[in-house]
Amino acid sequence: MATTLDFKYQLETGSKKFRCPACGKKRFVRYVDNETGQYLPEDIGRCDRELSCGYHKKPNDIDGLSASSALYAPPPQQEIKKPCSTLPFSMIEATERNFTNNTFVKWLGTLPGWDMNRAEAVARRYHVGTGSKDVNGWAIFWQVDNCGKVRSGKMMAYDDTGHRLKDGYTQDWIHSKLIRSGKLENFELVQCFFGLHLLDDKPIAIVESEKTAIIASQYLPQFTWMAAGQLNGINEYKMQPLKGLKVVLFPDIGCFEKWNDKALELSGIAEISVSDLLEKKAPEQHKGFDLADYLIGYDLRDFSPYGWNPFTGEIFDSRGYPAEWDVFESAYTQ
Repeated sequence: MATTLDFKYQLETGSKKFRCPACGKKRFVRYVDNETGQYLPEDIGRCDRELSCGYHKKPNDIDGLSASSALYAPPPQQEIKKPCSTLPFSMIEATERNFTNNTFVKWLGTLPGWDMNRAEAVARRYHVGTGSKDVNGWAIFWQVDNCGKVRSGKMMAYDDTGHRLKDGYTQDWIHSKLIRSGKLENFELVQCFFGLHLLDDKPIAIVESEKTAIIASQYLPQFTWMAAGQLNGINEYKMQPLKGLKVVLFPDIGCFEKWNDKALELSGIAEISVSDLLEKKAPEQHKGFDLADYLIGYDLRDFSPYGWNPFTGEIFDSRGYPAEWDVFESAYTQ
């Protein structure tokens, strides 16, 4: 049962940060007295770099206060509703074919430990379509929300090495093509996470690109993998279907600080942690690399659902994350 003390203090919300007394990084969030609005002593708070620091001194650690372990969590943000256009699901079904003509899916089939059967299966699971006519062979990453509604499809051209083509006309949206062709008049695009339709009871992992989410889902199936679609693709609206769930963000190299700020901003919606595995392990010259760039360097057959991960050297258990990540559980559920 919650006590009066449980509601007397809370971690400050917003973007203000202080230097952690343990690691010295400017990632420290202090506790505030709800009655006076004043900060507690400067060493009472939580470091926002749990993976590498883990400092978390709570108000009940102060002499003279009750030893209650329950802490008041920030109230969740108000639900945001937006007018949203959708497309018929039959459009997805019409494109989930001709994978032997899909440059991206064909490349997946060549990865170590993969084959075309696996590549086509994961493409269907994530609703990846194949473009035709003027976008012949392009990959179509359909965005389907947790209610099964089709938000639209992002089209991208890839070469046979799995890299995006960026010169000339190499990216588009299905709804935009329909508007230009006169088959659609108005359309209000409201994006959701790519892969949101796969939402289940497993921990959620979010990466930047659709390509990375698809690849990581095969190497690390302990998570339900989703993609933000771009660096700035994580926001309050997109996070709402994940309310109350455990979410781990896997930013590209060089983007840890930005996504760490976003995790703090949205901490009232979900139990969000940020992985700095790439930041810690990748060489300086690999700035801009993402998780997929490293995973595909290993044979998929070396990975097992709850076994050794040769990329991180960590042991995953049946909960879907390494034992040493228990710090997340203690930090976000008390």
